[in-house]
Amino acid sequence: MRKALTHAILSSVGFLLLLGASAAAGVEVFDIRYWTAPDHTRIVLDLNQLAYYDVFELRDPCRLVIDVKEARSLVKTKELLVNDQVVSKVRWGYFKPDVLRVVIDLVRASRSTVFTLKKYLDKPDRLVIDVFRTDLEQNEEEKRSSFKKSFQGTRIVVIDPGHGGEDPGAIGPSGTQEKTVVLQLAKKVRDLINGEAGFKAFLTREKDYFIPLRQRWKIAKQYDADIFISLHTNASFNRKKKGAEVYCLSQQGASQEAARILAAKENASDLIGGVDLSACSSEVDSILVSLEQTRTINEGLMLGKTLLQEMKTVNSINFPEPLQAGFAVLKAPDIPSVLIEVGYISNPTEEKVLLRREFQGKVAAAIKKSVVLFCRDIHREIAFAPEAQAGSVPGAS
Repeated sequence: MRKALTHAILSSVGFLLLLGASAAAGVEVFDIRYWTAPDHTRIVLDLNQLAYYDVFELRDPCRLVIDVKEARSLVKTKELLVNDQVVSKVRWGYFKPDVLRVVIDLVRASRSTVFTLKKYLDKPDRLVIDVFRTDLEQNEEEKRSSFKKSFQGTRIVVIDPGHGGEDPGAIGPSGTQEKTVVLQLAKKVRDLINGEAGFKAFLTREKDYFIPLRQRWKIAKQYDADIFISLHTNASFNRKKKGAEVYCLSQQGASQEAARILAAKENASDLIGGVDLSACSSEVDSILVSLEQTRTINEGLMLGKTLLQEMKTVNSINFPEPLQAGFAVLKAPDIPSVLIEVGYISNPTEEKVLLRREFQGKVAAAIKKSVVLFCRDIHREIAFAPEAQAGSVPGAS
């Protein structure tokens, strides 16, 4: 009788331990979020530590399955409705007591990239799942490339609203996020440029989602852009600091310490927004040594100087010339590129100013005017270049 009772107690304890195994797991999932882009959906699991996981696909219906090892969910719900072009919903539960299974229900067969990100600044350890629809990716690329034919003879300007999605950028004292301000501003710049004869402007992103830094200038190349402008707001521990700044690419290091620090901060966007760095190639590093890059850097400096002349009519400027550093987002080898910090969102007064429609309109008008003046000056330089003069003389060889 005693042996039977002991066996029953041990069995019950074993069963309870089995049920509670997930609660004792080392990895905790405390949030699950998503962002929708035109060609893919990003799903992020916030973790208390990096996790081991398995990934596989199921068909009929199409699903992507991620088994997170030795994990438990602290999220109160059991599913997340998405209902975009790529993902219908995300659901999760315990496949085994110590395996949290995340199932992503897909609209149709897709390709995926799954990777982990270590804790960085205020971001926790994360498991990132990017789900791409190949047909939508092709549609986006074809749409961009088609503008080459549609707007022949037109100056193409690509405006890049910095940050987005997982990466809010700098945050003001009242909680204003950089990604929101620059998207509002970018749309105003685009609309003003589109109102100028002979010009057409496009955005790298139309909504709140993250784009890796290299992908931003690659989008500009797909549009066959003549100019690339990346919009940002700055931040400083000194809450009194304010004003606009313009930056260009450098191949030989930063022109000032301020430029080096800012480039390091902006380049960290991939770590905050989330990029699988193991998949990044060194394509740009080999291209950077080309003469073409040197020419576009010089043209970027010309555009930067024009921008500063116009921006100082709207806001104070901190440097009379564009500063240079190794900004990853400016590394398009054949497109004159600049990065504009339109103001300091960390300054309580300037944070409010940055949100004002009137101020954004003035900044957008200054940027549009700078683009038009720059293109006019570049056209004049080409027309009066020695090579052009020699080519215009009858019989010249």
